[in-house]
Amino acid sequence: MRIAIDARMMGAGNTRGIGRYIHETVKAMRAAAPEHEYVLLEPPIRWYTLAEQLKMPRVFADARADVVWVPHWNVPLLYRGAPLAITIHDLLLLHQPASAKASTRGPVVAWMKRLGHRVVLRNAIRRATVILVPTETVRRDVTDRFPSAASKLVVTGEGISKLTDDSEQLTEASTVSTQLSTENYLFYFGSAYPHKRLDLLLAAWSKLAVAHPGLSLVIGGEQDVFMHRVMDEAARLSLPRVHFPGRLSDEELAAYLSRAAMHVHPSSFEGFALPSLEALSLGCPTVVADIPLMKEVLPSEGVFFFKNGDADDMIRTIETVLGNRDKAAAAARRGREEARRRHGWNDVAVRTLDALASVAHVR
Repeated sequence: MRIAIDARMMGAGNTRGIGRYIHETVKAMRAAAPEHEYVLLEPPIRWYTLAEQLKMPRVFADARADVVWVPHWNVPLLYRGAPLAITIHDLLLLHQPASAKASTRGPVVAWMKRLGHRVVLRNAIRRATVILVPTETVRRDVTDRFPSAASKLVVTGEGISKLTDDSEQLTEASTVSTQLSTENYLFYFGSAYPHKRLDLLLAAWSKLAVAHPGLSLVIGGEQDVFMHRVMDEAARLSLPRVHFPGRLSDEELAAYLSRAAMHVHPSSFEGFALPSLEALSLGCPTVVADIPLMKEVLPSEGVFFFKNGDADDMIRTIETVLGNRDKAAAAARRGREEARRRHGWNDVAVRTLDALASVAHVR
């Protein structure tokens, strides 16, 4: 089977969540089924652009594949050819359109971008022969929004990546986190889009900072327009001991997680629970909102839920972990083992290959 894969987003350095998903899935597919031919398409064509719409159909056609896999929804409107597989990671932009960089543009441009997203997404769902989704939660959401797609949906899952194999790099990166009070900080990492609810985290911190003068808050992630809004709000509120280290390498991320008192992820909407799983992979307890997706994906131990959108309940949950650190850390280590059993990239690869093979035109 000759599989053409749109790999322009591949690698955590490009688009962290989707990029890692593509990289890890392709690597595991090659290991699980080396008899197939994997054609990685990486032309210098930026995604979400007019050039993508005009030029990618020819790129796909030239691949002469038995099946084409686009691991996102950005399928060109003019796509024609081999059976098409797509991955829908979530329907965030339909639920919360403000969680997009286009929302920071002028109202006309933002409206056009939203319209473009809806048109391209609907076209991708209509043209796809099979649609891969990471969770049952996303499967239900897509089915509710697009009932005609129900028979195309296949839950393939996602896996947990090892953030670093190099103990020397981890030790070197750890010097960054030791500039803070050792093992005495709350840690968030990721984007600062509105649905991540960093406003809620700052509200909780305004009270926690007073009650715990030896505790710090670290918020890691790309310092784009959304993160700068959070930074400005923290400054406006004169919140003490809030650190913004910026975008983190995998080694730096591993260092912060390995030393943090806990990971806090107040997001109100997700397609998968990758940040919390990465925290657990390093034995770091994770505090999360009790949305259905988190309860589906995360293990039974090492995870501490608070009521979604409730800053006071977040505070109570954080206080519980702070008051029982040894027990919380032990639970996180047990949760790590459960998460590794449930979320392996090899399983994702096998399910993905089965889905692709079910629709491919084998030459």
